[in-house]
Amino acid sequence: MAGETWAPTLADVARHVPTRTRDAATPGSDKQLGTFTATTTPTDEQAQAVITDAVKGITAQVGVLPLNLPPTDEVMVAARTAAEWRAAADIEIAYPNRDADVRLYDQLDKRADKALAVLLAALREDSGGPVEVSPEWNSPLAPPWADVNFDMIPGPGVIQ
Repeated sequence: MAGETWAPTLADVARHVPTRTRDAATPGSDKQLGTFTATTTPTDEQAQAVITDAVKGITAQVGVLPLNLPPTDEVMVAARTAAEWRAAADIEIAYPNRDADVRLYDQLDKRADKALAVLLAALREDSGGPVEVSPEWNSPLAPPWADVNFDMIPGPGVIQ
């Protein structure tokens, strides 16, 4: 899943939560690195695990996306954006430093939900809808005579 062509990078997610990219190795520094590294909180490995989970979550909700589309395709961009916002929200709530971080999570979570809605709309427009993980099968309505027991109806020439 992490190898999905549309999966966001560490820097893609860091754009949404830039304060999480502060270099923790230099106490008192407010320098933002623009990506997650071994010296940020979360680290690059921790952030990558959250991104991988976000990608799996998107795939679980919409199905496997086509592999033959270029990364600039509308569906691919929408999928990457949805995973970026989901990962950013999940990082923010996983590493809160203050109450404001929880409020920020709420805003990021709303953005993630909106980005997922955009992805679903792009899928409907592009291919008729998301891939059904558990498709529902429907048959046409039965005609009115479908529940008649024909064994109980007398045939021609039968006197009752």
